[in-house]
Amino acid sequence: MHDRVEGSPSHRSPVSSRLRPAPAVRLLGTLAVLLAAGVVAGMGCGQEPPPPAVAAPPLGAQANDDACACSGGFYYNGEAIPIEDTRCDSFVCGRDLIAYHCVDLGANDNWRSFPGNRCGDLSCPGAGTYCGADVVNGEPAALYQCAGAGQIPLEWTICEGGCRRGACTDAATSECPCEVPPVAGGEHIPRTCGQRVCFPTGAGSDGVKRVCTADGWQSLGLSCTQRAGTCNACRGVQDSFGNEVTTTACGETICGLGLGNRSEWICGEEGWLDLNRPCEPGKPEEDAEFGRCPEQFQDKDGKWKSVERGQTFCGDQVFRSPWNNDLARSFGEPLIKIKGKATQLFACPGPGARPVPYRDCSALGGSGECKPVRELPAMHYHEVTGAQPQDGARTIRDWDRCDEACPTVTDAVYTRVGPDGNRFCRHLFCGQHGITGRVGTLYQCDYDDWANCPPPAESTRAVVGRPVPYEECSVACMPLDTKIRNDVCDATAEQEPFGIPDPAPEPSPSSRCDAILDYQGNEVPPSSRRRGASVCGRGGQVFECRDRQLYRPDGWHATGISCGTACGICGPDPYGTQSSFCSSITEFFGNTCSDITSDPTAILCNNSDKVLLNDPAYCGHNPGLHAAGDPWMLYTCKAYCEREDGATTRWVPCEGREGDGQNGRERTRVYRFDHATYCPMGCTVNERVNDACVAPTGNLQFPFPDHKMIQNIGHKPDWNEGRHLGEDIGKASGRTEGTYVFPIAPGKLLRAGINCSQYLGIALVEHRFKENGEEKRFCSFYGHLDVDELAMTLVGQDIGTDTPLGKIAYWDDIPRQHNLYCDTKWTECPAKDSFPCDPGNSHLHYTVLSHAECARFDDGGGAPPGYDACNTASAVGYLDTETRIESYTALDGTCTIPISSPDGYISPEWFVTSRLH
Repeated sequence: MHDRVEGSPSHRSPVSSRLRPAPAVRLLGTLAVLLAAGVVAGMGCGQEPPPPAVAAPPLGAQANDDACACSGGFYYNGEAIPIEDTRCDSFVCGRDLIAYHCVDLGANDNWRSFPGNRCGDLSCPGAGTYCGADVVNGEPAALYQCAGAGQIPLEWTICEGGCRRGACTDAATSECPCEVPPVAGGEHIPRTCGQRVCFPTGAGSDGVKRVCTADGWQSLGLSCTQRAGTCNACRGVQDSFGNEVTTTACGETICGLGLGNRSEWICGEEGWLDLNRPCEPGKPEEDAEFGRCPEQFQDKDGKWKSVERGQTFCGDQVFRSPWNNDLARSFGEPLIKIKGKATQLFACPGPGARPVPYRDCSALGGSGECKPVRELPAMHYHEVTGAQPQDGARTIRDWDRCDEACPTVTDAVYTRVGPDGNRFCRHLFCGQHGITGRVGTLYQCDYDDWANCPPPAESTRAVVGRPVPYEECSVACMPLDTKIRNDVCDATAEQEPFGIPDPAPEPSPSSRCDAILDYQGNEVPPSSRRRGASVCGRGGQVFECRDRQLYRPDGWHATGISCGTACGICGPDPYGTQSSFCSSITEFFGNTCSDITSDPTAILCNNSDKVLLNDPAYCGHNPGLHAAGDPWMLYTCKAYCEREDGATTRWVPCEGREGDGQNGRERTRVYRFDHATYCPMGCTVNERVNDACVAPTGNLQFPFPDHKMIQNIGHKPDWNEGRHLGEDIGKASGRTEGTYVFPIAPGKLLRAGINCSQYLGIALVEHRFKENGEEKRFCSFYGHLDVDELAMTLVGQDIGTDTPLGKIAYWDDIPRQHNLYCDTKWTECPAKDSFPCDPGNSHLHYTVLSHAECARFDDGGGAPPGYDACNTASAVGYLDTETRIESYTALDGTCTIPISSPDGYISPEWFVTSRLH
């Protein structure tokens, strides 16, 4: 069994903060010279711009259980947020005019960005505290801190029970202060929240409908004889799940507008009215810990798709994908998981939010189970009625929902006439209105309660007594009175016949940084904007891509460390910060850029007849470049050849040996500048081969610290016919799955991909060592890696010991990932007919290969086997870390004929420890 890692408690003692240690940085040669000369007095992250005149909102004294230490924050006006004033679950408007949430993460509280939640369109009515109903585009149940009329609120909090008269109210109590209504017998009418009464107007009219609310009797905007009306003031607000409510129907009720789905609101003449009564299922369990909401989910087609706002999920689920793993990492948690009971349905306000209990499936009839959407049958437009889906028809979007019985509709008989003249009974429900389902999807219920109303004979997909997707609304689903007619899609919507395409998944806000210009003014490509990357940015300093913060909402963090370039623009970065290095350089020497080095396209590529490579690379100080460039840059040129295209002549990249002037071929190629790469460790000039950036350096190490041996090399287990060709290791303490795997030494990543065996995700790294003056080549191989986390974008690049190759896969998730990428299909766990399911078996298989053995696999051909065929006893005992062999030659079934190079498989444990000491 693997250890369970639970989240941090939500209530704590006074604020405490633990700062993460900063990574060590290497000072480059140019900076060292300047420091020695006394040019640079000090280095740091630069100074923030001075705060404007707008004052921070008064926060007042903070309760101990409301304290969160969210550091490094800046309001949209550039003013720093004092860490001692930050509060758990508060929101602020950041420097890029989007909302940031102060998240309770135990000892490492942090600001979490919401790129889709913009705050630049909020507008205060004056100075002070205001409920969202009084703030332009505000959330009615939020309390906003305003500095002045027309200004954007700096901070706000969502009230649990609602907001009235500029203050948060307590949680819903079902008590409303309504006076005796002025009608005959009014003293006998119960004055409870939600009670509707027809009030006289005194003008001889039919009277108006009023409802008892937390603020007393309020008008619904309807006459006493009206069944429905339009209340425009209610359009556009959000419910407690984060969904925009687009209805304008007077009298329409929704759950929430506060935290936890705890209060019911009704649409009235002047907007949303607080009924101050809890809505189902009531208050969540005391101090319940329900995990985190995912950013992506796996749909019924097996693809990962973006989570919609308010989407529902069954409890006890783990969500693994690059986006979800990035999200988990930003919270300091191993995985994104919705906890709670598997029969409980939860609603998600947004990615990373705490799930909200929505329905208990065991109380809704049916089987009582909660069904994940991937297990529900795919349905197309009106397919439930027997209509055959046309070409190109899209699957109707669905959510996790309860396997529930259709609601009873015995008050009326809903009959329809089918194409064959037969009558059948049905009713249509909007999702989460009468049934559990997706908001915006219309579901059909077929009934067999009446003998004269059987389900349609022509239907082959109808499920009697269970809701089935019927139609997807393009704008909104309108829940109407179930005693009169069916729910329908919004009449103003232009419904597409085959549904709406799923939104394309977007990268996690924390997985990549925004576009940024390098020090030469060129935009950094997306491949170099992944988290952990470093670039030489504006201001001549190193920028690292990390999690987004209020002071760097683009994700780039200015380190204040000089890039060491001979040519830095040395201007301020996008947020007005200039490194102290650049300030000193500019002050003493001015801008050191020349026309050539500031414009890499002016580099003169070497067109000598001796240059034969199609893509030669040159360091900026290589004499063969003909025009000196930046010595910390690697300039890549490209060979171009003429091609005839009809009457047009085009210059295109040369192929193979085209135009190289060798073996009788005419030399026609011309070399032109293609791109430049910044070399953080410097650039090395190679005389006969391409120049290259200096590879990262580092000592030998194990793939992760605190490991334990599970199976040695050469071991013959009882459950396999051969001997083990590597070593299996796991974490000595804590969870093994999700653990980052690092190469045992610096080198080049030869391969990272998918192997359709139990290995699944694999990586192969080349290492070169000088031993006794002779250079030797080895490779290290890693298997059982999570496919979603592989470093595929780094293949062919030099990597250091701090570059993660991926994460160890959760063992029982291997069949599912295998089925996504491989032709053969395995039964997913917990079944064991085609895969040995065992959640506690998560581990890393790795081995070191000799040069000859590595050559068999470095060209993409397969992967080193996990076992050979030698079925004899082994001197290496199971879990015996004392009895160890240094290397092994794989053998065939006779145990005499080698099937690998001699000593081709080397013990990683021995390889690392023998060279460390």
